[in-house]
Amino acid sequence: MLNQNTEMATQNKQTDVISKMPAYKQNPPVDIYETGDSLVIMADMPGVKEADLKVEIVSNQLTLDGVSADGEVAYFRKFQLPERIDTASGEAHLKDGVLTLRLSRAEEAKPKRIAVKTLH
Repeated sequence: MLNQNTEMATQNKQTDVISKMPAYKQNPPVDIYETGDSLVIMADMPGVKEADLKVEIVSNQLTLDGVSADGEVAYFRKFQLPERIDTASGEAHLKDGVLTLRLSRAEEAKPKRIAVKTLH
């Protein structure tokens, strides 16, 4: 009897885990572009709320990981960032299902203007 109860409890736990898994996994489409002083990444992640989104940078690898509020879609994307990005600074905004991440260029990678003098 004890083995039957243990087996039933294990089956119930497995069913709970399976029922909580997203029905669909997707790599979110992204747009990536550079401005004068930053790298901008925009990812379409409809239905994802701030609490269900994880944005992480480890060893110059950016990971986007989120689940839609209804639990139907899981989003995951990983990028290798150039070393010229200052990974310590950055900001992210989520609006209408679009995550916008702005990462600053490292100071040594920012364009520098060199003054030109005319010699007489």
